[in-house]
Amino acid sequence: MKIAVVGLGGVGGFVGGALAKVEPKTCFLARGENLAAILKDGLTVESDRLGRFCVVPVLATDDARQIGVADAVILAVKGYDLEQSCRQIAPMVGPATVVLPLLNGVTVSQVMEPLLPPCILADGCINVFSHLAQPGRVRQEGKSCRIVLGMTSGKLPPELLTLGLELEHAGIPVEATRDIAQASWVKYTLMCGNSVALARFDVTAGDVQKDPQKLNFLRSAYGELVSVAEAMGVSMPEGLVEQYMSNFLALPPDTMTSLYRDLKNGRRKNELSHIVGRLVELAGQAGVPVPCHEAVLEQYRDFL
Repeated sequence: MKIAVVGLGGVGGFVGGALAKVEPKTCFLARGENLAAILKDGLTVESDRLGRFCVVPVLATDDARQIGVADAVILAVKGYDLEQSCRQIAPMVGPATVVLPLLNGVTVSQVMEPLLPPCILADGCINVFSHLAQPGRVRQEGKSCRIVLGMTSGKLPPELLTLGLELEHAGIPVEATRDIAQASWVKYTLMCGNSVALARFDVTAGDVQKDPQKLNFLRSAYGELVSVAEAMGVSMPEGLVEQYMSNFLALPPDTMTSLYRDLKNGRRKNELSHIVGRLVELAGQAGVPVPCHEAVLEQYRDFL
């Protein structure tokens, strides 16, 4: 299967490296220092789950035209690069190409669809701790790793299932679901809720854990996300908010989300609009009040 992996950061580097180890037709679409390092020495993956290995893909480039139409495209970019990346990958996308986004957000396919040629456009959620340690080297920590994939239509076309099997063969557990909307919202509720609480108070997890007022804000933020999902017809698991509150209390005190880290460091290029702004937009469509999320957007309006 000819698979193109786009964005060789923490997630894309781990997934792309795992695939390139077992699938000789895997291609990388990367850029800058990362691409230069891969072209020079290959991509090194240091993984608690898969071990340490180095791969040299059949092709690594910053020009999608050199790769051509692929059987599958895995998109692992930041939300702020999504629109540009969709336009960039067009030469790799044909009517039978599976396009699988693995990035922060909720049902990202709805944003991507008008930007892509006709294709088999799926949604995916990945649970993994990995980061780009330096150009050409990815570090994955812990044994936990899983991809959930599906389509908002509820269909599971054979091309998508074949991609799932390729990922399984690469050592990454995959669950194919007919309810990808629920899986996407369940992950989004955790990631977005945590980011909103940390950003609102400009603190790490430990400061929220010991302050009842901040914990109540976190609970409300989770609740807003669940309410918007349910207003949009998504069936959310019972007790999810309390489960996430318990999970949050068990986090290491210095925990930060990537969005809050970017805001704290003053990075103008961040996922605030893609993550928090998207929730406010969907809430407006659903007629659900989301004061916690609106407060954070207002607080960081200069970062939009």
